[in-house]
Amino acid sequence: MSYDEDRYLVFVYIPPYKSVFYKQYDVNDLFEDLESVLENYSTKGISFICGDTNSRTSTYDDYIKEDNLPDSLVDLTSYSVDSQLSLRVNPDLKINTWGLKLLSLCKSSGFRIVNGRHSEGYTNGYTYCANGTSVNDYLITQEQNFELIRKFIVCSFTTFSDHAPLHFEFDSVQATTVNNRYNCIPENDVLTVIKWKDENKSEIREAFRVNHDLLNSCFENRDLSSDADIDNCVESFSEAVLAIAEPFCKVTTRHKSEHKNAKLNFDKPWFSDELKTLRRNYIRALNAFNSNSSTYNHKTLNECKKTYKLKERYLKRQYMKQEGDMLSVIRKTNPKLFYAKFKPKKKTLKSNLKLDDFYKHFKNLGLEMNLDSDNASTEETFLYLVPVDFPFEVKQTGMLSTVVVTVDNTITWDRMVLLKSSRIDNWPRVVP
Repeated sequence: MSYDEDRYLVFVYIPPYKSVFYKQYDVNDLFEDLESVLENYSTKGISFICGDTNSRTSTYDDYIKEDNLPDSLVDLTSYSVDSQLSLRVNPDLKINTWGLKLLSLCKSSGFRIVNGRHSEGYTNGYTYCANGTSVNDYLITQEQNFELIRKFIVCSFTTFSDHAPLHFEFDSVQATTVNNRYNCIPENDVLTVIKWKDENKSEIREAFRVNHDLLNSCFENRDLSSDADIDNCVESFSEAVLAIAEPFCKVTTRHKSEHKNAKLNFDKPWFSDELKTLRRNYIRALNAFNSNSSTYNHKTLNECKKTYKLKERYLKRQYMKQEGDMLSVIRKTNPKLFYAKFKPKKKTLKSNLKLDDFYKHFKNLGLEMNLDSDNASTEETFLYLVPVDFPFEVKQTGMLSTVVVTVDNTITWDRMVLLKSSRIDNWPRVVP
């Protein structure tokens, strides 16, 4: 067994026999398609099948029993005889149409069911629990790959699904890396990532032009006759591209702990105390069934689950109906409040402009304008600044006009507009 081969994990879902999806799609051909996929990937590496096949296989053999060749034919054919494997441990002793097809697929492709047969297969129990209990979820691979499976576990049932999770681990010579850039990064640690920046587009283009020879060297004198040579060529080209673009696209960030800003999960508005009690009863029954999957515990679990789900759906419908009725009344009696519920709230802009700076600016501006106006013609047009969205009034006292402005701490320079005056005697003075 080679540990360096590529591994392919095929996830599959097969709808139940005679179901709506069965009638809508040609499910019969799905097993044939699956067999062709397995045949294709088996030539490339090690393949595993995992998923919900809705197949009940009981303890029927998934290999050809008493398969052997006469001695006279051993040297004339490449046919490999099926090994006589141990009996599978399966609490579900029933079989259905999809189960027969799955067993036929195993016999023709050389794949074998891992459930109930692995040495580290803890709790080889049911994988589905609803109105009935059955084994529908499988891990399937070729017999020689069994030694690569370090652990296989049928986990306990949860409130999230009627199916029990399958937990399995593989042996590997390479360290497994998780595709998560925040994994195992200490809080406040510096993290460097590569991110495209449009403002550096011209510099990046020029850098690639200057390093044109470096990129060409990745393909010169290369023997691309094998997959390994192609992989090496692509890897060297990727490293060259990264080295050229990294100075223009490198971004340094500081990782912060996410749990500090995590929001608390509050109960839904319709989640009443009665519903909480029903949910606790449902979880107790679920734990009891996970400990002992007896007929009594299964019946109790179904009753508690049904009661909880029906009550939850009823309370949710009642709440949604009340909310809809309330909105309907508000739409007729208070349309402004009704449409305000669907408008995004505007963020209040905070100003860094101090009131004293605002006063000094307009005081100096008024003095400068008054000095310039002494030498100006009475027919000239003058400009002055006032807040665009603040109330003001012009007070006339003889030949002097005064603009009285209501000032607060939220004024910014971009909220000023220029006003025109065609007469010098209308020139305003700003009074805070």
